[in-house]
This record gives sequence, C-alpha cells and structure tokens, in this order.
Amino acid sequence: RSNITTFNVTLTFAREVTPIVPRRVLAIDLNALHNGVMWGVIEEGRIIKRKVERPDLRAIERLQKEISRMDSLCAKRGEPYCRQAAAAESKLRRILRQFIDDVAKEIVETAVKKKAMIVVDVPKDESLREIKESNYAPERKIYLDVGRLRRRIEQLAEWYGVPFREQRLYSTVCPRCGAKMEELPGRRVKCPKCGFEAMRDEVPLLWAAKLSTQPSFLIPPRSQSI
Repeated sequence: RSNITTFNVTLTFAREVTPIVPRRVLAIDLNALHNGVMWGVIEEGRIIKRKVERPDLRAIERLQKEISRMDSLCAKRGEPYCRQAAAAESKLRRILRQFIDDVAKEIVETAVKKKAMIVVDVPKDESLREIKESNYAPERKIYLDVGRLRRRIEQLAEWYGVPFREQRLYSTVCPRCGAKMEELPGRRVKCPKCGFEAMRDEVPLLWAAKLSTQPSFLIPPRSQSI
C-alpha cells in the first residue's frame, strides 16, 4: 500500500577448479565431538597418518557451569544475569564454531597436499536421535551436532576440488573376519571370533584401509566443479 518494494540479494561465489585425481584416501570417523574426530591418511591399504581432534573440553565445561549459574540467577534476579548468561552461551557457540572451522580446514588442506579423496563415516540420523532422546547427559548433547562439521568439510572439499564421499565405515564389525565385536571398557572393542582388538574409533580407519585396496574405491563418486 505504501508503494515500497523490498527484495533480497544473494551473493554466490563461484570458480573453476580442476578436480584432484586421488592417489590416497583421507578417512574421517565423525563421533560425538567430545569423543574425538578420528581421521587418517591411507595409502595402498596402509594408514600412514592418523590424528584425533577434540575441542577444548575444559573451557566448554567451565562455560556450561557458568551458563547454568547465570540462568539460575536470571530466573531469580533478572538483569544483568540474563545478559551474562547470553554472553556465555554466545562464547560457547564461538568455541565450537572455531573448532569446526579449524578441523575442516586442516583436513581439507591435508587432502589437497596428499592428493587424497575424503571419505566420511557419519553417524546415522536415527542413532543420534535416539541418543538425544535418551538419558544422555544434557551437557554432552552439545557435542552431537556432527552434521555441521560434515557440511563444512564438504563445502571446503568442493571449493578446492577434493573428491568427497560418504561411506559406511564400521566401528563394531571386525575388519579382519567381519564378525560382530564386543565392546570393552575404555572405548575398546574385541572380536570374539578371531581375537582382533583395537580402540573403537580406530576401526573405521581400518575398514577404509581395507576398502581402499579395491580398484573402484578411488574413483570419485561424481565430477566436481564450482
């Protein structure tokens, strides 16, 4: 009625890239972030580099306690405690966002340097949903948003022409004989059939190493150009 027209502007950045022809595999096992993001570089069926990334758990725990305390005071006394609670929550989000950006950058830069295809094992949505709806400690649920990290890795991979795919990499199925493994204390697993034993978070890398020996595995799932 006022004859004012509004519109939105979306900026799209694009560039041409030459997709990397992969000679290696960089496999990533995305767990709840407090358990660590395990990734490794695989060449000819061997793991030549591995690393575990974790956010600053102590800093996050301190902030969570501060948020809880400020929320309680906010309910009783109002401002300025409500503002302090909001500031602590904002700082907590920044810490996790920075962690995700740093890990994604390091992984993709390594993939470019090693000429590796990125292969990601992401927990199933229903598995994460069951955890969120269970009696899982509320302060730990903040670590379950692994989808944000996966998306950031994929975005950077596309930008730099790194082949990217999602692949089921088992953590409780024996990479030697294929039997279901038993879970032990300390996030270890053991195969009752052949006796294989390892840290649970390392098993997906062993599956990736096994799959990488198949000639078709290093074929990019689709061409990538941006």
